[in-house]
Amino acid sequence: MNTLTRSLMLALVAVLMLQPLSANQAGIAQGQNDAAAFTDQIAAQLLDQIKDGLQSRIVKRTLDAFDLSRMSGGAAFRNQIVALLSQYESIRIHFNLIETSTTGTEGTAVVDVEIEETPPGDVSAPVYKRAQLRFVAQRGPKSWKFTDVQPRSFFA
Repeated sequence: MNTLTRSLMLALVAVLMLQPLSANQAGIAQGQNDAAAFTDQIAAQLLDQIKDGLQSRIVKRTLDAFDLSRMSGGAAFRNQIVALLSQYESIRIHFNLIETSTTGTEGTAVVDVEIEETPPGDVSAPVYKRAQLRFVAQRGPKSWKFTDVQPRSFFA
């Protein structure tokens, strides 16, 4: 084998050996981007947590989907949820996730919401409300949490 042929073969082997390494590195980088993105699955998990909390009337479960320390007016929102749960005997809620997006460190979920609130004693008809809400989320040290919801008056 002459020197030129041997050099070409060595170069080809080197290129082929580096190819899997590059693909692996690209996969790792892609995985990191996927983990940082606010996805439909993440939004659905947070919305399910809110639904479970409201329907089971557990304030902590509901509010654990939110990072109240990052939320403008977080204490007032907490009080609003406490008042909602104390005002009605039962709450049924349905979320229909329309879309999610990620911009920088912030995620957004646009959601159609229907809620049925039954006053205590079943003496009056349930209250029905429908709205489209915009939830904003930020990634914390462990997971994504909602840091805003508009319009907040929906939970009044």
